Amino acid sequence: MVTGSFFENERATQVTLNVPSEGLEATNTAAAEFKPNDGLTARLLTIGAGFILLTESLFFLPTMASLRDEWIINRLNTAEIVALAVTAPDSYGLMGGRTSELVRAAEIQSVTILQNDARLDVLGGTPKGTIIDINPEAQTIGRSLSGVLEAYAAPKGRYLRIVGRPQTNAAIKLEVIVAEAPLKDSLMRSTWQVLLSSLALSLTIGALIYAALADGFVRPMRRLTRAITRFSTAPTDASRALVPSGRADEIGQAEVAFSAMQDTVRQAFIQKDRLAQLGLAVSKISHDLRHSLGAAQLVSERLASVDDPVVRATAPRLERALQRAVNLAQSTLAFGKAQERPPERELLYLSDALDDAAEEALAGLTVPWQHEVPNDLEIEMDGEHLHRILTNLIRNAAQAIAQSGKPGTIRAYAAAEGERIDLHVVDTGPGLPKRVQDNLFMPFAGSGLTGGTGLGLAIARELARLNGGDIVLVSTCQSGTDFVVHLLAQTDDAADGDA
Repeated sequence: MVTGSFFENERATQVTLNVPSEGLEATNTAAAEFKPNDGLTARLLTIGAGFILLTESLFFLPTMASLRDEWIINRLNTAEIVALAVTAPDSYGLMGGRTSELVRAAEIQSVTILQNDARLDVLGGTPKGTIIDINPEAQTIGRSLSGVLEAYAAPKGRYLRIVGRPQTNAAIKLEVIVAEAPLKDSLMRSTWQVLLSSLALSLTIGALIYAALADGFVRPMRRLTRAITRFSTAPTDASRALVPSGRADEIGQAEVAFSAMQDTVRQAFIQKDRLAQLGLAVSKISHDLRHSLGAAQLVSERLASVDDPVVRATAPRLERALQRAVNLAQSTLAFGKAQERPPERELLYLSDALDDAAEEALAGLTVPWQHEVPNDLEIEMDGEHLHRILTNLIRNAAQAIAQSGKPGTIRAYAAAEGERIDLHVVDTGPGLPKRVQDNLFMPFAGSGLTGGTGLGLAIARELARLNGGDIVLVSTCQSGTDFVVHLLAQTDDAADGDA
């Protein structure tokens, strides 16, 4: 705390700041840890000092008001001594020069004793200038605070008329006129001293707060930040991983969560690298295997013409097995490409695209097919990509119906949705099992067909999205499945170019 007292006979104000030596030592320690460019450290120290300054500022005006009231009471007490010295000098031993010295020290302009309706001028007279009346007995907190503000803004040559009873002798009432300039000077000196002492106290306590929190908060946060930075530069390096400190607070929980995340991400990166290497190896194997299977197919076709009944009965099954193996190799190679080529957009009649895709997809299958798409409905899309998408959807539906052993049909229809055309491919097959629905568009995991690779729908969706569309499963149940392909309708630019 800041303690102040006025010794008016010496015309000085003394303000003392008591700071323990332990606080200064802790300040030096905290200063050694403080780095101007350290955001968290600077913020922590600034917040601590700022709150202390704010608290000090709340008490600043009341402190100054108390000092002002004390200054006024001291003037009344001094005026009482002057009055007694002048009226009864022999009793108090104050004569001539001593009285004048006391008056000059207190800077009193005039002293008047008020008793009943009588006035007894003891010293001086009324000075020229503005005079402000003050009654110490009628002072309130509000008046004291406003009086301080008025004193700060007091012009030169203004005086105060203080009317009240001295604390040492309530039997008499005095009227004292003093210059306001000494009060203003005293308040200004005290203000600077309080400001400087408050600033020093705020920095000291702020540094103490920082020193107390450095070990428990700042350093652990720095350690966590450095670990995050190291992990971002080398996520697969397990030697640079953060080891939790075992704290039970929020920082300890953050360390545990980050450590677990490190392990998860590290394993994901390692698995990604392994899958990439595996994919490259599978692609190479599939490439070579496709040629080998092609040669085997030629042999199997010749076996079908052999007269041996056992060979003739076995050859078709061998051909089907080889064909499935070729299809798997081709699908794996197609999916293993780095990326599909960019789409080459063109205006296409959707009806013609459906007919071409159905002719290829239904080859060798006797599943009824029809579409209800108008012959003049145009879309803007890559023709090859659209053919692969439609062929995949129609073939999947036909194979599902054929493998179920029950009759079924496939139909397609289109619906306009603003600038988009929704093409529905609906079948009356057995529907998709729940396990297939959960991974429908996942490579190697979304096939519900016997001998299926699970790549068809994944590739089809990738092609649709390359062209600004998508493929979505609308519904599936035991009575059939409905897929919708979102396609872009003919744009205005394409229509203008065609015109």
